[in-house]
Amino acid sequence: MWLLLPILVYSLIYLYVRHIYSYWRRKGFPSEATAFSLRYLRRFYHREFRHVQAICEAYHEGRDRLHGIYCFFRPVLLVRDPDLAGHILQQSNGHFGEGKWEYVKSYRRFNLLEKLSPMFSTRRLSPMFNNAQRVAQHMMQHLLDREQQGRVELDLQQLLRTYAVNMMGNLVYGLDVNNFEQTDHILNSYVQHPSQYGVLQSITLRGTPQNSTLSTRLLDLVKQNVELREQSGIMRKDMLQLMVKFRNGNDLSDGSDKWQIEHPFRTKDYKLMSIERLAKVAEDLLHSGLDSIASTITLTLYEIAQQPLIVEKLQTEIKELNFVDGQLTFEQLGQLKYMEMCLKETLRKYPPVPIIERICRKSYTLPGTKFSIGEGKTLMVPLLAIQRDGKYFGEPLKYKPLRFLHDKSQDIRQRRSAFVGFGIGGTQCAVQNFAKMVIKLALVKLLQNYHLELDASAVVEVSHLPAPFISSKDGLKVQLKARKILTQSNYLKGSKPI
Repeated sequence: MWLLLPILVYSLIYLYVRHIYSYWRRKGFPSEATAFSLRYLRRFYHREFRHVQAICEAYHEGRDRLHGIYCFFRPVLLVRDPDLAGHILQQSNGHFGEGKWEYVKSYRRFNLLEKLSPMFSTRRLSPMFNNAQRVAQHMMQHLLDREQQGRVELDLQQLLRTYAVNMMGNLVYGLDVNNFEQTDHILNSYVQHPSQYGVLQSITLRGTPQNSTLSTRLLDLVKQNVELREQSGIMRKDMLQLMVKFRNGNDLSDGSDKWQIEHPFRTKDYKLMSIERLAKVAEDLLHSGLDSIASTITLTLYEIAQQPLIVEKLQTEIKELNFVDGQLTFEQLGQLKYMEMCLKETLRKYPPVPIIERICRKSYTLPGTKFSIGEGKTLMVPLLAIQRDGKYFGEPLKYKPLRFLHDKSQDIRQRRSAFVGFGIGGTQCAVQNFAKMVIKLALVKLLQNYHLELDASAVVEVSHLPAPFISSKDGLKVQLKARKILTQSNYLKGSKPI
């Protein structure tokens, strides 16, 4: 009798697992074949700990627009067609919305991302540009302090991550922070890339709460800053100011250019957003913007440093700008057309969100198909695999900014739908104007003042966690040479300066 009990338990476990791994076949979806074998266990391991790479492999294994796969005990629907993916994520009427942006206050329910999206309009970003330039100047001063005979050797990835942290601290948290000097500041905790902690990254455990102490300290910073602005009338042109305006009932989409809080609510019961929720929004912006900004600048410089002609074109474009008192203006960023093409090519080859993942919030019939996806099921769009698919982009592994110069190919519609830049919907899409401003500013400052040389002996590896980053032991080792010294040297040799 006792011998039958373990047999019964094992049988029930086997039937349960088999039931899960036959989900897509039972629903009639095109799906991968499943089997209890060593090969399938290896595939499971890759999807758990090498998630981006494994999902890209699943994309190439599929042939249909929809492809059912499994991650651990979770059925996942892979959308392989960019047109279908865009339609689902943008026009599904909330079926796949990000629940973290839904907010209820008293009897009011609204989507915070929609209400706060005017923060990232050019009308609001332009007045913030002076603060952004001060942050960029901190980086340039740091490089100047490290110069020895016009040369600086450093890990470029670490430099740009510090720059990105400073920018998020200044424009999102409203802090005059400079982590190039203030190494004990709370935001300095974000300078180190998560991969440097040596933690095994599990896709299943990724959503578990982490760094609760750090979140509490950030909340305290937000509380102090919000109180100063609400009670003392302190005003600073940054995103925190706009969030405080919204918290006090000011409509951010009314077309007004005012930054002061108008008719503030006197008691917290009437505030549209609690300080705790405001701090959570700020932290979400920090997490979503930090890796995207740092990785995009780093990988753009890594790619162009291997192609001197691209660098020369960018430096010529920058030189043609009419600087006002030696300073760049926000409007001039829009004149950098070739730099825009370089950014697009970087975002194509290294999307900061390589996989868009959404949970179905209520049963949804997929457009143009006979299939329905049930509530609670996961949908994934493998952006990295799509944007590196030769069907949409010729020679996808080559860095070719001019592919975005003229869309004269017959596949123009396919190419446009396959390239999504910072993402489709959600936070990444909303903050793209802000990200481009920060990225272009850093590129202008660095290319205007320095010439980049990669360490020829270094082996550079790019990994995903999930955002792309240089995973080599020494990061991205480069040598920066002051351009004024290069110009003098080239002049003496009788050659044309860069």
